[in-house]
Amino acid sequence: MSTTFVPRDRLLQIISEQQTVTAAATETCGLPWWDAACPAPSLQPLNEPRAAQSPKGFFLPAAEAVARYGREATTAVETEAAPLVLIGVRACELRARKVLDAVMLGGDFKDPAYERRRQQTTVIACDCLTFAETCFCPKVGGRPYATEDFDINLTPIDDGFIAEVATEKGHAFLGDAKFPEADSKQLARRDELRRQAIERLQEQNAQFDFSADDQSQPALPEGDSPRWQQFAADCVECGACTNICPTCHCFYLYDQVANPEEFERVRNWDSCLFGTYHRMAGGENVKLSPQPILSSRLANRVLHKFVYSPQQYDLLGCVGCGRCIDACLGAIDIRQVVAELGE
Repeated sequence: MSTTFVPRDRLLQIISEQQTVTAAATETCGLPWWDAACPAPSLQPLNEPRAAQSPKGFFLPAAEAVARYGREATTAVETEAAPLVLIGVRACELRARKVLDAVMLGGDFKDPAYERRRQQTTVIACDCLTFAETCFCPKVGGRPYATEDFDINLTPIDDGFIAEVATEKGHAFLGDAKFPEADSKQLARRDELRRQAIERLQEQNAQFDFSADDQSQPALPEGDSPRWQQFAADCVECGACTNICPTCHCFYLYDQVANPEEFERVRNWDSCLFGTYHRMAGGENVKLSPQPILSSRLANRVLHKFVYSPQQYDLLGCVGCGRCIDACLGAIDIRQVVAELGE
């Protein structure tokens, strides 16, 4: 890994020369999660908190056709993945991608569409020097900066960025540009900014008395415990928390008409908060849903993050991005849930 100093104007020039796309597949001004109609490229998003939406949709779209069938044999839908550069990805989002990788690529069967998109993507990560009021990555074993799983990581300092280039993709992004190695003063400045960011996050979340990481988790009650009703009473079953979450990966398959000769099978995001989640066919005296009670579905969501995911993948399912708190119409704060119900 090489560590260089890149002046702001040079990075802006490099970004201007790149073709990036947003979730709407439109050309942007150089940064994903940025207004596609902006008149000129800007580095300002790199100095702001993480984006409202995570990059999950770039790898696992909200809805996509996965197969077609009709008079001919069923065939899988071939997914074309164009080269993509994501700029401004945060450490919590890289941790979330590890969870998705474990689910989509880590078992006996790999998802070819997900794998193709992953291979075609260059990730330019960036330290969080500012953050949202709901960010809490240190409470779940994270940090507001990345040390792995990126092609380039940027740390904003003074009039430029310290760039840690980790892969050939990263070198290709910078092209033929030559930059000086970061000196000891610049590295010390980076380390100080990171230390200050951690301290501010810890102070921001001091009221929530819990801690968790991949190896240790809080002792939460079983899913059928009446204690979950305390928070389920505020849940309106909108599914916003699971849709916005960068690690949630549950999906629903349904069939629809593609054309007069074919049907297609579509995969779209599902939510364990919905009453139809895991709904089964059946008749009289058959329990159509394995979790008909809302409190048990809310419990399932939290337990999946803090219990089931570590059991299955040795990875905590919550990365502390706080997006579910921002999105919740019932003002449910997952930090408060874990702090109050965890023993």
